[in-house]
Amino acid sequence: MTTPQIKDLFSHISADPAVAPKAIFDRLSRLLAAPAPANSCALPGAVGEVISALADELGLTCAPIASSGNLAIEIGDPDAPLDLLMSAHMDRPCFRARNPADGSLVPLCAIRAPGAGYSCEAIALRYIDDRVNIAERGQLRFEENGKGEYRTRFSAESGGLRAGDTVMMHRAPQLSDGLVIGAGLDNAIGVLLALLSAHALQEYPPYAIADRRVLFAFTDQEEGPPIGLFGQGAARLAHHIEPPRLGFVNIDGHNVDESLGHVLGVGASHAFVSGDGRGSVVPLDYQALAESLAAQVNQYRPGTARLNYSYVSRSDDMLLSLWARPLGLTGVIVANAHTTDETAALSDIASAAHWIPAFVAAVL
Repeated sequence: MTTPQIKDLFSHISADPAVAPKAIFDRLSRLLAAPAPANSCALPGAVGEVISALADELGLTCAPIASSGNLAIEIGDPDAPLDLLMSAHMDRPCFRARNPADGSLVPLCAIRAPGAGYSCEAIALRYIDDRVNIAERGQLRFEENGKGEYRTRFSAESGGLRAGDTVMMHRAPQLSDGLVIGAGLDNAIGVLLALLSAHALQEYPPYAIADRRVLFAFTDQEEGPPIGLFGQGAARLAHHIEPPRLGFVNIDGHNVDESLGHVLGVGASHAFVSGDGRGSVVPLDYQALAESLAAQVNQYRPGTARLNYSYVSRSDDMLLSLWARPLGLTGVIVANAHTTDETAALSDIASAAHWIPAFVAAVL
C-alpha cells in the first residue's frame, strides 16, 4: 500500500462511528455478556447469536459453516475462489461439572489460577428449551493440592450444578482510565476486530475487493484441553472449505512481555511465531510485508502497530497451519489471560481496527 492509500483508508475508518471508544466498549460488553460454552457457541442463546446481531448492525451477513459449529462472514466476490481466511475464536475458558454434589469441576482448557484460594464470579450454563441458558450464578474457587495442581469448585447462589452443566468465569466489564477489565476479553476482542475489519473492507470503496473473496470465520472450541489439542473447531472448519489461495491470518489476544516492550497501550500486536516455536511460523516474505507496512502506518498514525517477536500463545493457527499458510498472527496485548481480571487498552483495540484492514488490503 502507498502512503496516500493508507491515509485514505485510515481517514475512512477513523470517521466510522463503529470505532468510536464508546461504540467499541458497548459492542465488546454485549459479546462478554453472552454465554460462550466450548463447542456450543453457535447454539441459540450463546455468543454466536450476538455475533450475528452485531454483524447485521454493521451491514454484514453472518451464517453457519455447514455442520462445523463455526460461523462466518464473507465479503467480496462470492463466485471467486477463496483468497484469504481471517479467523477469531468465539469460545472462552470453561469447565464441566465433575461431581454436581460437591461442585467439583473438570477444566476444558488451560486455566491460569492466580493462586490458592482465588475465587471469582462464575455462571453455570444449561441447555433448556432449545437454548443455552444461564442456569446458576455463583463463585469459582481454586484449591491447591500441595503439588502445584489446582482443583476448582463452583458454589451456586441458589440451586446447584447438574451433570452436564458448563461453568464459565464471569465478570461485567469495566472501563477505567482507558483500560477494559473483565472476563473473556480473550477472545471477544478478536471477534469484535474481525467484525470491524470486515465492515471497513466492505464499506470502503477502494478496497471493496470486488474480484477477491475473504472469509472471516468465528471458530468454536479453540480453547483446547490443558494437555490436549487446541483449535478443534478450526480443524472442522478446514474440512468444510477449500484452502484459501493465499493463506490465513489469526486474530487473537497476545500475552504481555514487559522485557520486550509488549505491554498495554502500544497499539495492535502483530506477530510471526506462536508458542515459542511450538505453533505456526509466518513465511519471511509476509513478515517483511508486515514490517514495511507497520513503518508506513506508524508514520501516518503513530502507535498503530507494534511488531511482536516474542511469545504468542498457541491458538487456531496450530491446526490451520497444517491446511493453509499462516500470513500473520495479529490482535492486541491482553494481560492476566484466562482470569476475571483480563485487561486490555481500549486504544489498542481502535489501533487494531485500523491495522487489520490495512494488512488485509496489502496482502490482497
